[in-house]
Amino acid sequence: MSRTVTKAALAVLVVLALGGCAGYRVGDISGRNLQGVRSVYVPTVKNMSLEPDLQLSVTNALVRRFNNDGTLTVTQNLSADSELDVTITNVQHIPIRSSTSDVLVTAEYQVTIEATATFVNRKLGRKIFENTQVAGSTTFFTQSNIQEGERQALPLAAEDLANNTVKLVTEGW
Repeated sequence: MSRTVTKAALAVLVVLALGGCAGYRVGDISGRNLQGVRSVYVPTVKNMSLEPDLQLSVTNALVRRFNNDGTLTVTQNLSADSELDVTITNVQHIPIRSSTSDVLVTAEYQVTIEATATFVNRKLGRKIFENTQVAGSTTFFTQSNIQEGERQALPLAAEDLANNTVKLVTEGW
């Protein structure tokens, strides 16, 4: 009798454990807006800010992020299922920490790349989102050369912008 009770209890535990996974799906991305979309075209990012030469850095970061995510395949032709247009609107440099020896000297800055993104599902023939604000940021220490610190920080901010943009496309939050 105890053997039957043990088997029944084990069966109940298995059913409860598997029932907790009922909402998960393996494979294709979900959402009505992305059904049937397998590829994305990412044209060169437009730069409307005063910071020069950010277009290729941000475009390359977007392509790398899509490739790492694996949800959509990046194609560089107009026959892709979708298109992501990004325009850099502003680059901000905000002082966030002063030097311990001199409060009038900034020791750490935050650099933020602000952009707008428009994502079009070509299969459905409509815009999923339009001119949505996205941003990417990082911090850097000035030490002795602020220009060198900024030069090293901008690609990191571009990576963060790409990460946030790809999340917006694939997760739809």
